Amino acid sequence: MELMGPAVVWIPLPTNGVVRMDAGSSGFTFSAAEEFVWRTVGDSVLAADMRAMMDQLVIATAEDVLPVIDELWTSFAGIVREVRVQQPGANAITGFHLGVILLHLWRSRGAAVAHGGGATTIQRFRQLVELHFREGLGVEDYARSLNVTRSHLHEACMRLAGQTPLAIIHARLIEEARTRLEQTDMSVEQVGYSLGFRDPAYFNRFFRRLTGQTPGAFRKSAFASAPAPGSASFAAWP
Repeated sequence: MELMGPAVVWIPLPTNGVVRMDAGSSGFTFSAAEEFVWRTVGDSVLAADMRAMMDQLVIATAEDVLPVIDELWTSFAGIVREVRVQQPGANAITGFHLGVILLHLWRSRGAAVAHGGGATTIQRFRQLVELHFREGLGVEDYARSLNVTRSHLHEACMRLAGQTPLAIIHARLIEEARTRLEQTDMSVEQVGYSLGFRDPAYFNRFFRRLTGQTPGAFRKSAFASAPAPGSASFAAWP
């Protein structure tokens, strides 16, 4: 695939290929750890659409890029600077710049459609999950909020996401649990309580059933594999 600049391309994992720039071109190529990207997106209603976007190849062409090229260039250059220097707060500033870039990509693919009257059942379901996944709601509760039957919600999720509604809810809980186990000083019990689990033993069984590890074992392995202080959590090249 050949593109004329300026352009911004988001390539999801796993994707095989090589990015080449013609002689005289200037630009940036980044790779980012998946969990860092998820933390950057956060858990707002808008994040549901952005998460769906990031599973796809997204191309912002010159028509989309030119009006905001100065802002995009500032964010790309800011990421390079923060990764190279690694001062305190570098990850937070890097995440801010990455968020700006992702939002412009999201806009370029017609964000208004996602929130219009034609929003699909699964898009609206994911939005509700982002808002309520800590509250222990069941599939029936979500279906009622969407004003659809449980079977309709199940069919939509299986057809478009290849997962049951319950699997989507559980995956979001596990993702958040992993983030809190890695990024906070909360005890395992506190993490469980914060995600709506009233019984610490049940939280342990739930986490182990879906990941193959207990929360404590996951935290130990995460700390053991964490990069040394001063090293970047992802690579960036100008």
